[in-house]
Amino acid sequence: MQRTKNPLIFIVQDSVVYKDLIVGYLKQKKLTNLKTFKSGEECLKAVHQKPDIIVLDYSFEGITGLELMKKVQLDHPEIDFVFLSGQNNVEVAVNIMKMGASDYIVKNEKAPEVLLHSIEYLINTTRSQKVKKGFQIGVVGFFIMLFLTIMIIVLMTIFLEDFNL
Repeated sequence: MQRTKNPLIFIVQDSVVYKDLIVGYLKQKKLTNLKTFKSGEECLKAVHQKPDIIVLDYSFEGITGLELMKKVQLDHPEIDFVFLSGQNNVEVAVNIMKMGASDYIVKNEKAPEVLLHSIEYLINTTRSQKVKKGFQIGVVGFFIMLFLTIMIIVLMTIFLEDFNL
């Protein structure tokens, strides 16, 4: 995920009613950078916009959600996928997670809330990773500066001793 302030979220949902429900809920919760698609093919054409998260159904007409994820992952492994599906099958969910999905949510009355928590988790995890990486860079930079300072002192000591003789 590249943007943690206002991530670009693609929602691929063939049900207009469910799409509107999800979009309305997420916008109400201040996630406003949303783009919706009726099919996997439409989403695939727009993936060059580099979404941070793609929320998609497991099955819809044309390219399936799983096929879409596989195709996008080839060129954009940094994109997170959250499946929002009516398939209440644990085996399907486990297999999709093994293939790289970040979450699998079953469509029900709690799905919008669970989706929001999943998206917030992805945002916070990315933010933590960026802070950790920044800290690591800072620590490495500190030790490089310390090493250079010690080397300058050693070289000055050697140079000044030779100069005083």
